[in-house]
Amino acid sequence: MPYGHWDVDLVGKFEPDDHLGFVYQITHSDTGKSYIGCKHLWRFSKGKRVRASEWRTYCSSSKYLLQDIETLGKDKFKFEILMLCDNKRNLYYNEMKLQVELGVLENDNYYNANIGGIRFFRPVKSYYTDKLRGYFKGIRNPAYKGPFHVTFTKGHTVRVVDVTMKDWCDSCGLSQQRISDLRTGKRDTYKGIAKVEYESER
Repeated sequence: MPYGHWDVDLVGKFEPDDHLGFVYQITHSDTGKSYIGCKHLWRFSKGKRVRASEWRTYCSSSKYLLQDIETLGKDKFKFEILMLCDNKRNLYYNEMKLQVELGVLENDNYYNANIGGIRFFRPVKSYYTDKLRGYFKGIRNPAYKGPFHVTFTKGHTVRVVDVTMKDWCDSCGLSQQRISDLRTGKRDTYKGIAKVEYESER
């Protein structure tokens, strides 16, 4: 099989030559206990790609998971590729991001004993509350694309949608810092703009 034991439903058919590696999940079918990790598609020597890795038959580096696969049988586990990555930086970052967001060290539903290669001792506790999660949503999130209104000194207002404040500033040749100063009242006007406010603030 071109992808070995891996289910590729989430990523679709792909050409290994076009990617450096992938983030995966291996799940015990009966209990739902799983492992989140990443795997290189290639082996390198002196920074150059030399040959394909054993990714098609790879079963993770977790000794706890490998013990169960050996004891219970490989057919009791589902092997899924969750995302494909094009370089080491993106591969390791996305592996860690998913591990943290899923809280793999905070309960017994995961085999993981480390995050991003850094070993911890179970159990760990997360202090990331719903209240704190909410704090970083909306206008406090730099990636927020909520509508905002730009009022010009001549009196007319423009509604800007589906773009971050930073990208809007860049596209208009404006300083994001000056716009921020305008929003917080540190400036009265900037390049003919009198006010910038998110729709939720109006």
